[in-house]
Amino acid sequence: PFYINTIDAAGKQGASMEARVLLPLKSYAYGVPPHTFTDYFQMSVDLAKECCRNFDRTLKELYAEEYLRLPTSQDIKSITRLHEEKHGIPGMFGSLDCMHTPWKNCPKAWQGSYVSGHDSKKRSPSLVLEAVADYNMWFWHASFGYAGSLNDLNILDLSPFLESLLDGTFHNLETQSRRVPYAINGEIFRFLHVMVDGIYPMYSRFVRTIHEPVTDEETLFAKWQEDARKDVERAFGNLQAKFQLTCRPIMQHDLIRIADTFTAFFLIHKIFVLGRG
Repeated sequence: PFYINTIDAAGKQGASMEARVLLPLKSYAYGVPPHTFTDYFQMSVDLAKECCRNFDRTLKELYAEEYLRLPTSQDIKSITRLHEEKHGIPGMFGSLDCMHTPWKNCPKAWQGSYVSGHDSKKRSPSLVLEAVADYNMWFWHASFGYAGSLNDLNILDLSPFLESLLDGTFHNLETQSRRVPYAINGEIFRFLHVMVDGIYPMYSRFVRTIHEPVTDEETLFAKWQEDARKDVERAFGNLQAKFQLTCRPIMQHDLIRIADTFTAFFLIHKIFVLGRG
């Protein structure tokens, strides 16, 4: 009913369906509050905010089940084949990393917990996104809302992705996909691997670079790993290019509303990736 053209009590037509959809898209793309475009779309500030809330809610109801699901065994088979073709190594599931977004209007009582520890000069609160992305920039895991005071290792301890690795959920899927075991240089591996940076622990599934390679083989491996790990960095960059709100200071106070907005970002991003083929 919100997206139906209506006539008010004075007999004037209200904001059109197109305006109610385009306003949140422009607001998210330019990283500005909804009231920025109220004059352009000829609507009130309250209606502009309501447009954003309904846009997020509608996208979640329509597409969350399809686009925010866990990968199936067939998905894992396709992912590993893609990475074997692009990176030349079998058994790669994706790249894991985190991204910080400044939170300008973080409540005063929470700022001590949300101040980013890696930026000692600015000392500004931030929210953290943890994600696993493949070569096509499709996010197979995305968890948002962690406090900026946590580093990547702390976030991993709270991550549902790690939980799926530990409780056997992910192992069952990779077994059903029949992509394990696989061999690299004659050595048999029974688990799919994920590209990570140096802060992550030396788990059997995590492939880290060699910070100070000595031999030619180590140098070649370090270069390959760092190139392959850029998949998730490209995905973050693409998401930020589409939606400036992901890299500009967040103006909202409510964490639930912020999470709904970021969910909308992921849904639209995945629709674009799927449409690109």
